[in-house]
Amino acid sequence: MTKMIEVNRVRKSFKDVDVLEDISFSVAEGEKVALLGPGGSGKSTILKIILGIIEADAGSVNLCGTDMVGVSADERQKTLRNVGMAFQQGALFDYMTVAENLTFAMEHMTSKTPKQMEDKITSLLEGVKLGKTKNMLPHELSGGMKRRVGIARALATDPKVAIFDEPTSGLDPVTSTIILNMIDALIDGDKGKTSLLCTTNVEIGIRYADRVILVNEGIVAADGPWRDLLLDGPEWVRNFLSVRLIGLDQDYAVELDLPQKFIDAHW
Repeated sequence: MTKMIEVNRVRKSFKDVDVLEDISFSVAEGEKVALLGPGGSGKSTILKIILGIIEADAGSVNLCGTDMVGVSADERQKTLRNVGMAFQQGALFDYMTVAENLTFAMEHMTSKTPKQMEDKITSLLEGVKLGKTKNMLPHELSGGMKRRVGIARALATDPKVAIFDEPTSGLDPVTSTIILNMIDALIDGDKGKTSLLCTTNVEIGIRYADRVILVNEGIVAADGPWRDLLLDGPEWVRNFLSVRLIGLDQDYAVELDLPQKFIDAHW
C-alpha cells in the first residue's frame, strides 16, 4: 500500500533543547491515524516538519511522494496542493468572510471553476452545520464555529491527505463531539483520503482511529491499535491511556468499545 506520509529518524532542537529525538512512523493511503501525546511532547512540531514549515535537524520526511527535506519552494507548494490542514485555532483570515476563506484556499490550491467552488462551499458548510454563515466574518463566530470552518477549508481543496491539529482543544464536550463526528463523516465519505489527527485528548484519539501513534519526550513511545496498547503496551503507555479512561460511566465505556478485559478490571 502506498505510504502518503513517511517520517524517518527525525530530530529537532530549539536553542539546545531537544524537542524531537528520534521520530519514525508512516501513514498509508486511506488510513486514519491519531497522533497522541501529552502537551509539549512535540506533536505540533512533527506536523510542521511534515508540511515543510520548519526543517528537521536530521532525518527524512516524505509527503505524497515528495522528499520534504531541502525541497524547493515551488515543489513544496505543488505538494501541499494535495494536503488539507486544519490548524488548532482555525487560522481564518479575519478580513474575509467564511465563503471568501474557503474560496481563497480553492483559488490557490485547485483548478475549480467559480461554480464548482460555490457548490463545494455550500456542500462543506452544510456538512459542518454552518450553511448560514457564508457571509459572516470570523469575529462573528464562536470558537467551535471557527474550528468547523477551518475543517471545511482544509477539505475544500479535495486533498489526498488531511491533517487536523487539536481540532477540539479547549472546547466543551458537546462541541468536541459535534466536531469529531463531522470530521468522521466528511473523511468517511471519501474512502481514499488519508488523515492524521493530532490531539492530547485520549478519548478523542481513540474515537477517531483504531491506530494511534503515541509520542512522549521526543520519541515514538508506541504505535499500533489502541486496544492492544491499552492492555499490553509498555507501562507508561498503558498508564497514559488508562488514566484518562478509568472512571467513565460504564455504559459509555462500552460505547467507546473499550476491551472487555479492561472494563472487567476497572469497573
